[in-house]
Amino acid sequence: MTQTPTPVFFPNDLVTEIIPFLPVKSLLRFKCVSNFWNTLISDPTFANLHLKKSKTSSNPQFTLITNHVKPSVDSDWSIIPYPISHLVNNPSATFVADSHYLLNLKDKEWSMAGSCNGLICLVDYSSTNKGFKYQKYQDYRLRLWNPATRKISQKFGYFCDVRGFVFNFGWDDSTSTFKVVASCFSYIKHTREVKVFTIGNNVWRNIEIFPTVPLGLDWRGQRIDKGYEYGCVLLNNTFNWLAFHKRARFNAKFNWSQNVKRITVEDLVIVSLDLRTETYNQYRLPWGFDKLPPEEPNIGLLEECLCLCYSYKETDIAIWQMKKFGVEESWIQFLKINYHILGLDYDISFLPLFLSKDGDTLGLCSSQNEVAILYNLRDNSMRRIEVKVHKTIIDSKTHNSLYLSLAQGYVESLISVC
Repeated sequence: MTQTPTPVFFPNDLVTEIIPFLPVKSLLRFKCVSNFWNTLISDPTFANLHLKKSKTSSNPQFTLITNHVKPSVDSDWSIIPYPISHLVNNPSATFVADSHYLLNLKDKEWSMAGSCNGLICLVDYSSTNKGFKYQKYQDYRLRLWNPATRKISQKFGYFCDVRGFVFNFGWDDSTSTFKVVASCFSYIKHTREVKVFTIGNNVWRNIEIFPTVPLGLDWRGQRIDKGYEYGCVLLNNTFNWLAFHKRARFNAKFNWSQNVKRITVEDLVIVSLDLRTETYNQYRLPWGFDKLPPEEPNIGLLEECLCLCYSYKETDIAIWQMKKFGVEESWIQFLKINYHILGLDYDISFLPLFLSKDGDTLGLCSSQNEVAILYNLRDNSMRRIEVKVHKTIIDSKTHNSLYLSLAQGYVESLISVC
């Protein structure tokens, strides 16, 4: 005679401790288990706890962000969470985008202003008939998208102004609010403007203009295929840019290779906008940065530290880390990699993507996404990252663009877009 197995019940307290470690996609399915599970997973407090666990995960995700463009059809975005360990072991994988993570917005062509706490801020740059020959205007609108929960907000934050605004999206922990910063600079008219939008207040406010001129701030609102956030790094409630310490001395858009002889090392600083106080700080570059490289240097994030990456004497890629944010004396040289070892030309500008858990493998991507590599610090070997993503199994007419340089800031969460 067979015995019926005794049902296993987990106390609610134990469930509460375990499920914050699960991925969002699974949690959305488990909401139908019971009223308790549904209430727990839908609670904003649980969403914040899950986000905290995701950020401290022992198996961090490297998110692949792809734009799918089909002739005569609006572009579409997809997000592919992928463990760093898998990418290190298989840098030549081919994916088909999961429909769960497709944006599927058909009304406009949207670009990305940044990602924070699992949300991605989208910007619509719509042409308008306002303006005249030398002063064209655009309509700007925002949306929030959570790829993990498949939720997207209504349009908000509308304003109409001159072309040239660049948008950045971040978090202010002093007020527990998301903020969007829109900045604009005109080399021709020497005018600058910085606006801040606190999500929930629904008002654009003008704040103090930059004390410096961030490199490339005159990109005139270009979409992601031509420029994105232009070198802005979100860290510790601050936005950070490489910038000219002195007032710009150019009458047109700055081009590094054409104008590098007109500036000095002392002209460059890091300018930091604190989202809590909406004020600026400036930091000197590391002492080892004593000669301007042939290609524009980049700042990025590596192991949660602000870093500077540039071509050193046209022979090496040099990477410096600011180990304690805001402390200029804490700059240390992380490493130098010889271009010859990588088999690459010195005129390619790189940005660090990640360091593997064991500290052996460094991911690097060129600033324009032309080249991405894995560099092994132990044996000085290099492998190309050649990941390919398709929107569907058969999409021969779709142009799929993979933006590895955008992947660093995204982490899955249950945070609401409302």
